[in-house]
Amino acid sequence: MQDTLSSGESTELVRLWRRRQQLSPDEMGRMYAIVGDALRSCSPPELKVLGESRQELVAQFIYVKVLRLDADPDECDEAAAPAAAAAAGANSAPSTAFALCAYFRRYLIDCTRASSFRRKLSIGEQVSEAQLDAQLGSQDAPGDDCLAEHGLSDAKVQVLARAFIAALPEPERLLLCEGFGREAAGGLSGVASRHAIASYHYRAGRLGLVHKREGLPADYAKTLLGSWIEHTLGIAIAADNTAAILRVFKILGAEASYA
Repeated sequence: MQDTLSSGESTELVRLWRRRQQLSPDEMGRMYAIVGDALRSCSPPELKVLGESRQELVAQFIYVKVLRLDADPDECDEAAAPAAAAAAGANSAPSTAFALCAYFRRYLIDCTRASSFRRKLSIGEQVSEAQLDAQLGSQDAPGDDCLAEHGLSDAKVQVLARAFIAALPEPERLLLCEGFGREAAGGLSGVASRHAIASYHYRAGRLGLVHKREGLPADYAKTLLGSWIEHTLGIAIAADNTAAILRVFKILGAEASYA
């Protein structure tokens, strides 16, 4: 049985929720406290499936779905999740612990649905050269063979990768070349710090270097990298194409390291 909200907390939650992408640091802290307290006893069965600490998953939920700190600043606020909307009223902010728990469970379900795909295909994560080599070594169709199924070769992908890198805006190009191609110290945050790249986490997500935990293949296809793989290279973002996509990542990483 989830914890309940007082009438004052309910009113405050609705007020903060409706302007959640324009909150001050103090207001963010207050929103975090209200939601965290409301979910203290909320334990959906999906928590066990994901195998991570409850505290970490609650924090991820608040970061991604409540405060929406990784969202495009220009995006319109997303509609409430169906379960939360049913409990709190269509297109309204959740005002009860029950609605928040329903929304949290929807987030966990999305994470669970995506986890099997991510286990097969490490797209969207910062993948090292060694990890790519290890995964490629486990595939049945090495080298050009897996690309040939899509009418491609290593040489053709190399040319297209150079064009893709050259066409990127400078911040995204730096993140790709130094954070993915050259294994820069400090990862993406280090690259962003050295080059004063604002909103680097959002930029990296849009590029396809990081992903939301609940992201599905169709979501990754909307990133710059995913769109390039699907529309320029003609490789669908699907687990069946794991070998070809990992081969593309390996080639892209090599080209990025020299760009």
